[in-house]
Amino acid sequence: MACGRIRRISKMRFNGRYIAALVIIVLVGSFFLFGTLFNNRDSGQAAQDGQAPSRAPRVVYETFTAEDQPGYLVLRGRTQAAREVSVRAETGGRVVEAPAPEGARVEEGDLLCRLEVDARQAALDQARADLRAAQQEYDGAVTLSERGYRSQNSVSALEAARDGARARLEAAQQELANIYIRAPFGGWFDRREAEIGDYLAPGQSCGIVLELDPLLAVAQVSESDVGALEPGMAGQARLITGEIESGTIRRIARQADPATRTFRTELSISNPDGVLRSGITTEIIIPLPARRAHLVPTTVLALNEDGHIGVRIIDSNDRVRFVEVEWLSDAPGGSWVSGLPDPAKVIVQGQDFVEDGAIVESVAAP
Repeated sequence: MACGRIRRISKMRFNGRYIAALVIIVLVGSFFLFGTLFNNRDSGQAAQDGQAPSRAPRVVYETFTAEDQPGYLVLRGRTQAAREVSVRAETGGRVVEAPAPEGARVEEGDLLCRLEVDARQAALDQARADLRAAQQEYDGAVTLSERGYRSQNSVSALEAARDGARARLEAAQQELANIYIRAPFGGWFDRREAEIGDYLAPGQSCGIVLELDPLLAVAQVSESDVGALEPGMAGQARLITGEIESGTIRRIARQADPATRTFRTELSISNPDGVLRSGITTEIIIPLPARRAHLVPTTVLALNEDGHIGVRIIDSNDRVRFVEVEWLSDAPGGSWVSGLPDPAKVIVQGQDFVEDGAIVESVAAP
């Protein structure tokens, strides 16, 4: 009896353990089953709404509005003399006088170099004598012709001889005058290229004369910018030596440089005292008509896959958009750019971790 009772009790305990384990398994399975069903329902609902099942990345944006921003075209160039002439000898000879010192201011006609006279004076004297003789023969022939003792043909021949003698005299006078090498215009005698005792052949240089008033600030303008410029526009030249001078555009080349596809542009600057020098590195600033632009932090500027500069903004659907912009200028606190919608919700934090078209959780900057 006792043994049978013990067996029944053990069997009951054994069955109770199985029942408890079975209940636990059912409960756990039900938990995972219902969890999966709810997750699938949420995922399906999120897919219908066009949102990712996972949490959207958070970004911080700031709203910027457009302002009228005066445009500026900034060019890099150099100053240049309005005229630079190498004054050359028109006849040959040894330099016997060089009165103009290098760096001196000269006026038109001032003597720069004088060549020795050589036989030029003798040639001039001979030409004068030949002309007097030819004139006397011609006058005598005319008198005899009037009396009928000379033919008209002989008079004409003597007239031609006289005219030839006059031409030779003028040539001798010009040859003698050519020994005086003079400044062709007022300016600065910048460099001497012949000293006393040097022999100058025709075409060789006595020195360089510069016209520095006006002074030119010269730069090359790109194809995309040249259309905004025209002669007469005001501009400013900032020389690397510290001077800041105002001027006007004097000339814009009609033909591009074949190597660089840029156009030479000249800004004319008043320089009556010649204080400003030629060849100085210069920044040229040309004001342009005002345009609508945004001042944004420089840190938000980025490049897309095509290498174009732009800004990531947030549209009305919290979707990221990459908008290409045109950089205008730097300014305290950021950069002026054009091309953004007005107003624009610009991503200022997290822009490097989101891509064009992504949906984000946007938070306004404090």
